[in-house]
Amino acid sequence: MADPERLTVAFLSSHPADAARVLERMSAAESSALFERVPARVAGPVLSAMLPTAAARDIGALEDGPAMALLASLGAQSAVTILRHVPEARRSRLLEGLPTATAVASRMLLGYAEDTVGAWADPDLTALLAGARVDDALQRLRNGSDGPAEQIYVIGPDERLIGTIEIAALLRAPAGTPLGTLATKPYAVLAANTPLQGAADHRGWDRSAALPVVERNDRLIGVLRRAVLKRALAGGRTPSRESDGTDIVTGALARGYWTAVSGLFAAALSVLPRVPPLRKSGDER
Repeated sequence: MADPERLTVAFLSSHPADAARVLERMSAAESSALFERVPARVAGPVLSAMLPTAAARDIGALEDGPAMALLASLGAQSAVTILRHVPEARRSRLLEGLPTATAVASRMLLGYAEDTVGAWADPDLTALLAGARVDDALQRLRNGSDGPAEQIYVIGPDERLIGTIEIAALLRAPAGTPLGTLATKPYAVLAANTPLQGAADHRGWDRSAALPVVERNDRLIGVLRRAVLKRALAGGRTPSRESDGTDIVTGALARGYWTAVSGLFAAALSVLPRVPPLRKSGDER
């Protein structure tokens, strides 16, 4: 049988939402000790699945280095959800230590009220100028640096949203085709200052699981995904597998199994993964 250390890491990786529910009930000292010991690629999804207030509590208990590594692993949208609940002085210091692109995007999102679409928009999308070619877009998609791509967004020099291109249409087009000739007007667009409840009733969700978000003058700032909107309306909580009424027994057994092998509820942190702290693991940033 595998040892408890590897079982704990395996559970964190496979069931981040279930693990998040357990960690929310632990003290900040205990849960932050876990986050400090496991790699950011494992800890990040768990932190993101926690209630923002609980996640901010754990970030607050970490030193700057591990905290920055964790936040950098999340992406701007998830990081901002947590940073809103971090005291301003510490938040500013953490933002300064994040990668430039993440820091800039985070500051932009923090400028919107928490109950508006702009605060929950994901700036990690694939947006290219109208003059770019199909092969340029395909290369960006292969690199995967822009995160999940439901479609390509075509913009003007002023970052104004011109249109969108479905991935299937992109794959069918000749490599040298300018994107501007393939772009079609978005079926639906959300204004950044739209209240979350108003966005939930938008007709666009009938045809898409992700809608573009724009500021004044149609400047594209990100995309709002239906799953993120549901989480925002639920107070920032990512549901466990059993929360929708399905797989209740499996979810309960999984939590009980992890508790048994790791002793987390009993604060037996001696059985948690003994891996180098995040501040010593430069490849996790």
